[in-house]
Amino acid sequence: MELIEIDTFGGPEVLRTRRVADPAPPNDGYVVEVRAAGLNYADVVERRGLYKKDQRAPYRLGKEAAGIVVAKGPRATEFGVGDAVIVVSFSNGCYADLVAAEAHEVLRPPAGMSFVELAGFATNFATAWWAMHEVARVRPGEAVLVQAAAGGVGTAAVTLARSLGCGPVIGTAGGPAKVDVVREVGADVAVDYLVDDFRPAVLEATGGRGADYCLESVGGETYARSLEVMADLGHLVIIGFSSIAGDYATAIPRLHPLSVFHRSFSVGGLNIDNLGFAHQRRTWDRLVDHVDAHRLRPVIGQVHPFGAVADAHRALESRSTTGKVVLTMHADAHDVVVDLRPAAGALTA
Repeated sequence: MELIEIDTFGGPEVLRTRRVADPAPPNDGYVVEVRAAGLNYADVVERRGLYKKDQRAPYRLGKEAAGIVVAKGPRATEFGVGDAVIVVSFSNGCYADLVAAEAHEVLRPPAGMSFVELAGFATNFATAWWAMHEVARVRPGEAVLVQAAAGGVGTAAVTLARSLGCGPVIGTAGGPAKVDVVREVGADVAVDYLVDDFRPAVLEATGGRGADYCLESVGGETYARSLEVMADLGHLVIIGFSSIAGDYATAIPRLHPLSVFHRSFSVGGLNIDNLGFAHQRRTWDRLVDHVDAHRLRPVIGQVHPFGAVADAHRALESRSTTGKVVLTMHADAHDVVVDLRPAAGALTA
């Protein structure tokens, strides 16, 4: 098999293709032949050696992929050889043409998507869904503010908010092209934060009340300003700090408990890497069922062949992309997947 591995941390040039022995399936898991793999900004931070304190080379990248089951362990029961699946592995290794995955890392896909779309679906839509439903408990009719709304998670969040009947949905993005994407996925109001302050737009769209829910992934001044426009009983959920290159602990503005108390709103957090999917399968089922019912799709911004992984990283790192950046490993990556899923409800919590 071929995979991407780095021997030293640094720029995109450190990404190397390497051939190693094919993996065997775990006892209760699977080997998946990868058709496409999704890139996340966390991959860039990991490549630089800044994601974890104990990162050591050699190091493999890639947290999500889509493909076909080609082997299964003796105790694997959920999927069969030939089934189309999604793999989410927060221990990495999905930049490869074969992936060995534990049972809890292999997920049933939504119907009718291509492998490219499936590779761009899991972590973005799961982050947006978990933040809305499991942390903030968003309800139809509530006003939603999505920061960095043209990215992978941002476009998923706007799409889901619109399908859930939220409104108004307000999204921020940097530059006219990204603002257009935010409008295209369903935002009622799209603000170019390079030109305009989003706070007046939020207050105007909500009649001065503010946002009931904010998905915040930028940090710094954006985080502080987002707090200013939260409605009474609103919920702000932090999923990242993309604007902060240094020490998060010293760069993030402090929020005093009395501020939360006096203004009657809440601040939560979600790190999908730490949460994983091992004990969250019913929530995953609800997400997939919702996506199927509303025929939702991820926004795919760029697609690169496996051999051009360095170019894909440069594009993602440049902050010029919209939606999801995907690597393709197989000629049929753009083909729509035949629905070979088990019925909803076949999974257990």
